[in-house]
Amino acid sequence: MNKVGIIGLGHVGATTALIMAQRGKVGKIVLVDKNFDKARAEQVDLQDQISLLDTDTEVVLQDYTAQNWEELKDLDVLVFCAGKIALLKEHGGQRDFELQMTSKIVAEVAPKIKASGFNGVIINITNPCDVIARLLQEQTGLPKQQVLGTGTGLETARMHHAVGEATGHNYHDVTGYVFGEHGDTMFPVWSTVRVAGKPISEWKLDLKQLTQQIVTGGYTIFSGKEYTNNGITTWVNLITEAVLSNAKRALPVTVYDSQLNLYIGQLAVIGENGVQKVVDLPLTSEEQKQYQASAQAILQNYQKVK
Repeated sequence: MNKVGIIGLGHVGATTALIMAQRGKVGKIVLVDKNFDKARAEQVDLQDQISLLDTDTEVVLQDYTAQNWEELKDLDVLVFCAGKIALLKEHGGQRDFELQMTSKIVAEVAPKIKASGFNGVIINITNPCDVIARLLQEQTGLPKQQVLGTGTGLETARMHHAVGEATGHNYHDVTGYVFGEHGDTMFPVWSTVRVAGKPISEWKLDLKQLTQQIVTGGYTIFSGKEYTNNGITTWVNLITEAVLSNAKRALPVTVYDSQLNLYIGQLAVIGENGVQKVVDLPLTSEEQKQYQASAQAILQNYQKVK
């Protein structure tokens, strides 16, 4: 039976568990939150849901205050989504303002993960995603291929939707990726984008305007309901399932760049042990500049907590 843990049961963690139970691809879900009453409530609520479904998923708790987090020892995947959404509200949704607090959560939790004997795959959602993924890898000591982040998958989905609307095509006909920071320096790799198999260049589109639409998509959601949850939790479930099924899918996620020595959103093949390989997509000279600029923004954030 496969087993997935979720650390942090705010809007994102709770919705991740909800979708996980509904999809029925996970045999056992372990919930972890500093607020035990919240964790217990989510457990009971999920059990009510599962009893109404045609799926069978066991939901258990790991007590945050326990000296040994035994439930994490044999996890296949650990989803890390601890944070404090109120900080984003105070700073207009800017992800980087979470860093001082979320980096401290990593420092508190990573030793517990390490001491549990966990040797599965960590998928990070917590912002700033690229920096926190790196901190988790460094502080748990896990191999780099076993730690990744949700990265630019959500931005890629937004790009598909925006291009579909702009061209009059179904967004499922759009392929291509967004790379870079999960933040304001993300960029669509327009050289990879195809619409029904044809290059994006065959349409006379305002790519700068489309890029801005993709960058601000998260802020639009946040300004309306003061958090985001549906898109990102669907995405982390797809990554999780790629690990559990050894799907060997090429996905736009945050992974380690050995040349730059940091975590950044790019294309990687995901399977049972995490990152099986990074796909070396050829970038135009302009795209290479954007990638480097995004890497510099990530590095500057990382240096704030080192």
